[in-house]
Amino acid sequence: MDRVDQMYEAVKQKILDLEVDPTQPIDETALVRETGGSLTLVRQALDRLEQEGLVVKQRKRWHVARAATASIMMEIFEVRTTLEGMCARLAAERITEEQIERMEKVHQDFERVLHQGDNVALLAVDKKFHQLLYEASGNRFLARALDEMYALIYRLFYFALDRIGSVRANVEEHHNILEAVKTGDGRTAERLIQQHIIHFQRMVEELL
Repeated sequence: MDRVDQMYEAVKQKILDLEVDPTQPIDETALVRETGGSLTLVRQALDRLEQEGLVVKQRKRWHVARAATASIMMEIFEVRTTLEGMCARLAAERITEEQIERMEKVHQDFERVLHQGDNVALLAVDKKFHQLLYEASGNRFLARALDEMYALIYRLFYFALDRIGSVRANVEEHHNILEAVKTGDGRTAERLIQQHIIHFQRMVEELL
């Protein structure tokens, strides 16, 4: 991985982890300081991220893109429902004991932060749960495709969380998905993750 790729990955991760404030213009100087790179590398990374739809340039300043259009978002949900169902089914067949332990810990963290009212922490834990599921599928191409799609939805969740309402159902759905994966029940895991995504899709449709 060359320096441009490294900077791209570093800046992208900061955006996805909400370390870059999505409500303010992106501070390029801060990114240079935090990544130890150069202004040129940061700008090259932002150019690539603009092509992916993660950032936009307005009045010569970079901003985190709010979300895709409604039509694109619905297309993402269509693909994600199918691919994440496949991912859950494969995870049920291939998950290791160590991966199960990591997912169980993340689920416990979800329960804990739910009561703290910290939206950023809540989103980070939700993201980690899904990323671990992708990893457990044992298919890096599938995992990468899902991670790219999750990025847009993740940011929409941040902007709309206070209007979506209770996320208690999310915790229960995660628990049921994890139990199906742990017991090797791929068909149930596939069905539950698809229901989970459709549930969130319906909430998003009310906001778009």
